[in-house]
Amino acid sequence: MEQAPSHHMRLERDRAPESPSLSPIISHATLDELTHAPPARPPPTPLAALLLPHQFLSVVFPVTLALGSLFGFIGGDRPSYFSNKRNIFNMLFVKNGWGWTSLVFWIYLAVVFGQALLNQNHRPEPSSGVGVHRPEQDQASQDIHATATATDASASSSSTTTRTRTRSSPREQDKEPQSLVGTNLPASGTVSNARVASDVIVKALVRWGLATLYWWLISQWFFGPGLFDRVFVLTGGSCSVDGHWSQHHCRRQGGLWSGGVDISGHMFLLTHAFLFLMEELSVFMNVPEAWTAIRDRASARYAVWAVVALNGLWWWMLLMTSVYYHHLAEKMTGLFFGMLFWFCSYATTYKTLAFPSMPDQAVVL
Repeated sequence: MEQAPSHHMRLERDRAPESPSLSPIISHATLDELTHAPPARPPPTPLAALLLPHQFLSVVFPVTLALGSLFGFIGGDRPSYFSNKRNIFNMLFVKNGWGWTSLVFWIYLAVVFGQALLNQNHRPEPSSGVGVHRPEQDQASQDIHATATATDASASSSSTTTRTRTRSSPREQDKEPQSLVGTNLPASGTVSNARVASDVIVKALVRWGLATLYWWLISQWFFGPGLFDRVFVLTGGSCSVDGHWSQHHCRRQGGLWSGGVDISGHMFLLTHAFLFLMEELSVFMNVPEAWTAIRDRASARYAVWAVVALNGLWWWMLLMTSVYYHHLAEKMTGLFFGMLFWFCSYATTYKTLAFPSMPDQAVVL
């Protein structure tokens, strides 16, 4: 009488055939894993593929404009401290908005990244750190480990039913955090020998310079008066004091700037400044380990929170502008120009350029 095949024989029969030509990934994967691979993920939506997680905060600005304008329209624009243009926040901060933005950014750059570079140059190469996982750095060691494991598994297959996989199975890989295409966003929780790049400050200063140039052309000088002042004059606006084609100089001479489409300079400046600082602070929004890296550096923590606090003020003053000042069309055009530079740089172009590129998301601070 034939004997029923033993449990050991069934395992041997079900096992994928050994072949020296197969890679360790295939020879150590079970039949179930090979024949029941998880279905391919559907392609992301165009917006999800374009924006990094923190960049979805940009929706705050049109929402703030809409809600603030609606609140003012239904009677919420009654006189208050913020309805007076001479309130301290407007006179001291918003009137010098790009100056404050630049100052806080320089401090943040020097304290957080400059000090990290100095410390890095005076310490030996670390054995591990917080950053992005780079499999190519340890590929050789993985291959050696894969060969050794394959040999051990073949020798012990008759005495054990447990097979060790040297690399992640398709299901395990499916669970790994996926970086967005075209970005340097690291997988959450990964550890490697990432360090602060030597050109991180140069790139950041170039990005600041381009943002400053855009602000200058819009509000200060565009082959004469700024672009907004030119639009105002072209749409029929003028100064009550003859010979002044700039809003700033007109009002300094006691004139009245009226008659044309006065695009909201406040809406433009506050949006532009907020988005610039948000992007430069993005490593602390995308990589939780960045906060751990500055846990023992009080000055770095203060610099980060200074950026957060200034952006909080910019958002509040943008809300007050939405409630109390300008017509809806003037606020909408100001918002458009405020978001235009961000969209053309951080949201799109910088992701494809090696220089100045996006702010580094894979650094040890």
